[in-house]
Amino acid sequence: MTPRLAPRPLALALTAGALLLAACSGGSDLAVRCPDIRIPQDTERLTRFRPGEGRDITDVRLEAEVAFLSGECEVEDDAIEMRFPVAVAGQRGPANEDGVSDVTLFVAVARPDRTILSRRELPLRLTFPGNKVRVIAREPLSIEIPKQETEGARDFLVFLGFALSREELAYNRAEESLR
Repeated sequence: MTPRLAPRPLALALTAGALLLAACSGGSDLAVRCPDIRIPQDTERLTRFRPGEGRDITDVRLEAEVAFLSGECEVEDDAIEMRFPVAVAGQRGPANEDGVSDVTLFVAVARPDRTILSRRELPLRLTFPGNKVRVIAREPLSIEIPKQETEGARDFLVFLGFALSREELAYNRAEESLR
């Protein structure tokens, strides 16, 4: 039996909000298509345990999920400017005694063939005040994608997810195989 603190209705609501990014609006009244944003499989969630070998439910420090929300973009001849909030829904586990969890997200810009053009990491702190066990942290994200005049939004993909350790990624993959 794998540890799971609670169902994920909050994360499902965040994911539904992510579907609103199908078209972004620019500075004019015309709809401007943004590059597609994707969350690679097994990087949308994070389960972090206390250091050591324990993987019991009492060893969970944090469970979190990432989603992006509706945003906007501007397409110029030499660049695409994207702005959208990223949301991380976190649930404090029994092993999180100090009420703080640091996570790192990654954002990468790629070609449709998945050749990575740029990648950066975004640290984010989740703070659980008092005895609060659930929080949502929102962080505004701005990406500038240099482009040629003949290139458009379909010439780029944006990947977003948790920057996971090898152990965290292996855990997510094992969880996925049980579903």
